[in-house]
Amino acid sequence: MSTERYDDLVLGSGAGGKLLSWHLARAGRRTAVVERRYIGGSCPNINCLPSKNEVWSAKVADLIHHAAAFGVVTGSTAIDMRRVRQRKRDMVDGLIAMHLDQYRASGAELIMGTARFLGPKTVEVRLNDGGRRTLAGERVFLNLGTHAAIPPVPGLADARPLTNIELLELDRLPEHLVVLGGGYVGLEFAQAYRRFGSRVTVIDNGEHLLSREDPDVAAELRRILAGDGIDILLAADVLDVEGRSGEGVRLRVRTAGREQTIAASDVLVATGRTPNTAGIGLEIAGVELDPRGYIRVNDRLETSAPDVWAIGECAGSPQTRRWRGSASANGKPANGASRRVSPPSRSAPCYAREPPARTPAS
Repeated sequence: MSTERYDDLVLGSGAGGKLLSWHLARAGRRTAVVERRYIGGSCPNINCLPSKNEVWSAKVADLIHHAAAFGVVTGSTAIDMRRVRQRKRDMVDGLIAMHLDQYRASGAELIMGTARFLGPKTVEVRLNDGGRRTLAGERVFLNLGTHAAIPPVPGLADARPLTNIELLELDRLPEHLVVLGGGYVGLEFAQAYRRFGSRVTVIDNGEHLLSREDPDVAAELRRILAGDGIDILLAADVLDVEGRSGEGVRLRVRTAGREQTIAASDVLVATGRTPNTAGIGLEIAGVELDPRGYIRVNDRLETSAPDVWAIGECAGSPQTRRWRGSASANGKPANGASRRVSPPSRSAPCYAREPPARTPAS
């Protein structure tokens, strides 16, 4: 199989990879992007924007539920999760079309398939529509992303828990949703599904929600979520899980030396992320990982392999998109200085305060 050569090869079409590839291609460099599944990365497909789409639907449901407090009289209402999902899907379809337009306009080649390194700066791509291609880049940029981590709790993996991907594709409303994890992702889904009408329980092993935030902020957020009718268990350890998510599960939980069993219809896991660095031959490419599986980079995002950079979450960057700094696409700014990436500013989702005269959803 002949090797196709590019000036720049980008693995992954997430926020960093797509913008970089469009810029390089417009600058006249022959550029290819290899993407396994999600055109544009996780943000427009399965994470940021789809979740906010459903959160907004839940906000509308919440406003209707409390309409009387604002002097608005409503009749009988119901949640149609099939329509909620379709609204989200329509948005995603539009975003994918926009991304494809950008690839065509920039001249960057989008290749749908799974890449594995054969050697330094050379990959074999198993194409999604069949066949294989071997690609080599003068420079390679790794934008591999992350996926939801499933904690090693006995029985949890066998229960086939929901992650953000499966939850956003539900066409039904869980009767009782247990959310494992009191971070940003878990809490925004917990609040949304409570507002849709599910009973919701959040379980976290920390002393307070949002462990990286100040305790007073976490306490206020807990008060807001409790006002929504969400049950919250903190400093709690899940000992084991029985059953299957969607069919009925039982979780044995220990808090302050006391054990209890929680029965629920569904389980959502939102306890952290794992980098997509395993099984793609990074060791063959000379790219070193840290003990958690993230790619080691310096302050210019260079990896241990010459002419190979890593960007985004796979390089241990915070899982937000508010970076400061002046990292350039080619590492050679106009003034000839060496550009570096600065630490990020802290950012978090916005949780709306409750309207007046609030009562828990029925």
